[in-house]
Amino acid sequence: MLNFLRRSIGAASVLTAAMLIGGPACAEHLRYGWEKLDGLNIFYREGGRVDAPAVVFLHGNPASSIQYEEVMQNLLDARDVRVIAMDYPSFGYSDAPAPGDYDYTFDSLSRTVSAFLKARGVSTYALVMQDYGVPVGFRLMEADRDAVTAVIVQNGVIHLDGFPSAQDETGELRRHWAQRNPENDARRFRSIAAGAFPTAETWDEGPALNPESILLMVASSQRPGVAQARADLWFDYGSNVARYPVWQALLRDLNAPVLVMWGHQDTFFTTPGAFAYLREAPKAEVHVFDGSHFATLEQPDIVSPLLSDFIGRHVAHGGSSSRPAP
Repeated sequence: MLNFLRRSIGAASVLTAAMLIGGPACAEHLRYGWEKLDGLNIFYREGGRVDAPAVVFLHGNPASSIQYEEVMQNLLDARDVRVIAMDYPSFGYSDAPAPGDYDYTFDSLSRTVSAFLKARGVSTYALVMQDYGVPVGFRLMEADRDAVTAVIVQNGVIHLDGFPSAQDETGELRRHWAQRNPENDARRFRSIAAGAFPTAETWDEGPALNPESILLMVASSQRPGVAQARADLWFDYGSNVARYPVWQALLRDLNAPVLVMWGHQDTFFTTPGAFAYLREAPKAEVHVFDGSHFATLEQPDIVSPLLSDFIGRHVAHGGSSSRPAP
């Protein structure tokens, strides 16, 4: 928009125009771009000084980094930190390689995230994780636990306590992960195909959810090959359940503060999953509030102060947690 303003009214008037359309021209705002990794364009949102303590946000399914937009901006306004979030391959604005060209597994996603952070010059960081972001983040911690300065979880599990649909070893999910069920995949294909442009007639998400986030979910998931990629990734989710004991042991040994935030309306990852973290991290701060699976989208006014307070006490109190981006 500022480029348009420069062309339209001249550079001398840009500051005045910026103040008219969005507040003080000196205000720090998120930046956006794509990082080239192994031939893939990986979209990211970023803000803050590159040498400030870093906070990395890992998104869930079927969302993207847009789920953290408001929370990231609020944290940037409140703390001297560097905030950064990327879209996984096939999610959000990142490239969507065909399943034959990219291995849609959680091991592969974690390698891509690790390569992205290295490319952006992020060496140590606090991790904010939700849903799919939790198994990605715990793989990062497995690879380099010393890189993580704090662990923040929002509606994401490493215990079966908060995952009722996976508790029955003979249930549909566990059977699918043991032997892939084509009908399970077909339901996922149908659900993705049924996604619609947000209109008054199609909207059933309530007043708190940003329609732009739904539009991006629909558009990105309906790109060629993405439905199969998402089905492949869901099939691989069983590998996460098998690693829960390893991640629980890792959390017990991890010398980092832990914050757990949970929307209790979530029926997929339920509230017992929040309190289960206390078994491995007895000093963890656990907050359960009126929210749903994507609380950062629907309840940023609740999540933002909790996150800002925690980051202020444990992360953003001086020192650098990253090296300048190349």
